[in-house]
Amino acid sequence: MNDILIKNNSTRSEIVEFIMNLLINVNKDIILPYRKNLKSEDISTKTSNDDFVSIADKKTEEIITKHLRGFFNVSDILGEETAFLDKQYDKYLDKPILWVVDPIDGTKNYINGKEYFCSMISLVSYKLPIATFIYCPLKNIFVYAFKNYGAFIVDTINNTSTRLSIKPSNFLKIIGSGGTKGIPEIYRQSILDNLKTNTERLFIGSAGIETIMLAKNEIQFIFHGRVTPWDHSPMDLIIKEAGGCVYMAINKNKFNIKSKGSILAASNFQIWNNIRDIIIPSNNPYRKYIN
Repeated sequence: MNDILIKNNSTRSEIVEFIMNLLINVNKDIILPYRKNLKSEDISTKTSNDDFVSIADKKTEEIITKHLRGFFNVSDILGEETAFLDKQYDKYLDKPILWVVDPIDGTKNYINGKEYFCSMISLVSYKLPIATFIYCPLKNIFVYAFKNYGAFIVDTINNTSTRLSIKPSNFLKIIGSGGTKGIPEIYRQSILDNLKTNTERLFIGSAGIETIMLAKNEIQFIFHGRVTPWDHSPMDLIIKEAGGCVYMAINKNKFNIKSKGSILAASNFQIWNNIRDIIIPSNNPYRKYIN
């Protein structure tokens, strides 16, 4: 099972078709109808005043979970919203294989009527993503990757698929996205200042949208102050399969769903090293921080 599950071409095609149709339908039936139609009682917060969840998140995760459970005999599912309710969700992280679900990535954008949101599902084996899927309903694009089989973008209107390939950067400026949320306050401001001063920093507010932008050569890097299984499994696998690189920012360890701390994705190794030296110089005490 596990990696064997994705080695067969027809099996990969079956998984892509199933996940793509599932995400298209749940967006059509729930996410898009609720967009710009949420009432105040439909929105609440979780870990902080700007960590939002809506009724659309909850309903979407419920439906995705119902349809995913048992697909290819994978019964364990870790969803972002149910993980918040189940404080002991770490018990899932070492599973031989499980689905990881982010029903609406970019919920704050979504509830404010902005365009940067998407839905994401990943298949994770022994803590490492082996397949991942992102659907952007407003752009009608579906992006997916399988470990060792590349990353692809599908136009869901025309049903055409193109392989994603990160090319050498020709930007005159260093352009990227991200933030410092999750970094201890004692280190956070200096890192944020470095981002603002030395890069052309965009703030997108959706890890999935950022991932697609990097894979399409629209930005050069993504920096996040903390990681989650649902946000960063897609980022890790899609960027790497498209030819970029992803490492934990402090120690340059590879990402897994139990990783802690900040993460940096970039177009290539040279840019990764340059960005890290800009954001977290070697003399910055955060380089020695242990999560």
